[in-house]
Amino acid sequence: MELKRDLGVSTLILAVVTSTIGSGWLFAPYFSARSAGPASLVAWVAGGAMAFVLALVFAELGALVNSSGALAQIPLLSHGRLSGFIGGWSAWISYVSLPTIEVLALLQYLASSLPWLTRDQGTLQVLSGAGQLVAVVLLVLFTWINLAGVSRLARWIDSLTIWKLIVPILVSVTLMLLSGHWGNLGVKVTMGQGALVDAIGSGGILFSLLGFRTAMDLAGEARRPQRDVPLAMGVGLGLCLVIYLILQLAFLVSVPPADLHSGWTALTLTAHGGPMVALALGLGLGWVATLLLIDAVISPGATALTFVGVSARVSWMMGECGLLPKGLGRLNSRGVPHWALISSLVVGYALLWIGPSWQTVVSFLTSTLVIALAMGPVSLLSLRRQLPAEQRPFRIPQATLLCSIAFVMATWATSWCGRQALEGAVTVILIPTLIYAINRWRQRQPIDLRSGLWWALYLGVLLLDMELFSNGQPLELPALLHMLVLAGLSLLILPLAVNSALPEISPHALTDLGQTEPAT
Repeated sequence: MELKRDLGVSTLILAVVTSTIGSGWLFAPYFSARSAGPASLVAWVAGGAMAFVLALVFAELGALVNSSGALAQIPLLSHGRLSGFIGGWSAWISYVSLPTIEVLALLQYLASSLPWLTRDQGTLQVLSGAGQLVAVVLLVLFTWINLAGVSRLARWIDSLTIWKLIVPILVSVTLMLLSGHWGNLGVKVTMGQGALVDAIGSGGILFSLLGFRTAMDLAGEARRPQRDVPLAMGVGLGLCLVIYLILQLAFLVSVPPADLHSGWTALTLTAHGGPMVALALGLGLGWVATLLLIDAVISPGATALTFVGVSARVSWMMGECGLLPKGLGRLNSRGVPHWALISSLVVGYALLWIGPSWQTVVSFLTSTLVIALAMGPVSLLSLRRQLPAEQRPFRIPQATLLCSIAFVMATWATSWCGRQALEGAVTVILIPTLIYAINRWRQRQPIDLRSGLWWALYLGVLLLDMELFSNGQPLELPALLHMLVLAGLSLLILPLAVNSALPEISPHALTDLGQTEPAT
């Protein structure tokens, strides 16, 4: 059985859009405004620039390695088993958690009309027993749709994403026309050194913009992946960035001036269903609040639906390549990785028992995902050396320069997510990696240790930086100087990582690049 290539370029673009406009548009404008006030518009532009640079790197990789779940395949291809496991595991952990986050956001918004979905636990709002049951039903529904095959998934993506494009723009224009307090843009905000950094990292900006990778994760089911994957990444990300900028501007000018007497950092919008609903109800726009509640089902729901399938593609590829149990690599009669989907459902259900805030979870997942994306610049430069004559349908110019910038930006982004998020991300990566390495050693199987040691150096440097130079630490540095230090460390690690690549691409990556044959 093989994955079925039923996806066209329009569906890939819409998949990028539906992955990018999820719960982020319901929460990120609020948290970003609290962090940076009107400067949050600058933060969106900066976050968009970072996402575009990373997208360029993965556009070349996605056109070269056009397999579903390629984030697990690319590090294995260039650096062997240990790097393949770390890169794939990091991506899978973030992907498999996303449907749960979107369902939590969905139910939190609906709780304004259906309060029985949640209960108060101290200062937090967590799911009630009935809410957990509804969440499980939704996750099962999303899994069932994915099990039905990629063509049915494509129909859901196409229809739901059109709605997701229209509603944010409609809400934004309505808020600006009916409650346009343009003087809010002049309200001073006491910005600490890390205000923009907080908006990009923990404010949800990067979390909202990294959905471009979905096109690459579905490349194995695209009709013309070498052309369509780079195109879908660029067009989809561009559309989403414009929508988010409009949303942020609308939010900034729609807050009643009376709520800003103590500044943006003290802004509190409380409704049992989330900040955007609170804003609409406070302005007397009941129909906008109703529209938001409807969209609170569709936008996070469509994103959750997409990532249930995408996370299964990553674990399926890891199973195919021998990085996870082989059973995850099996396909059903519709060409769908059914065991991988079921495993994603089980993990998603387990995550429902964890009840932190949306913002806290977003910081952790952004950190984990950016760690996985940091492998992209390393693998691209390595594959340029390993396969100098390989045809590349999409080739970025000045690859060394762009990859260096992308690697530095990934390092900044990981640091900006905060100490707690980084420590949590490293923990959930390190422990399974040690288990994997020990198991390979006990079975006397190779692990390509030398080519994967750079990960220990990179993650160690990130943790050391957090313990020494971050906010509140003994050697705390000013924001700009801290960025320069991280950039310098990144530029020292990048050539070491590239030079540690395998002499030839791994025969275990299950790709027809070069003369590689599938592993037995």
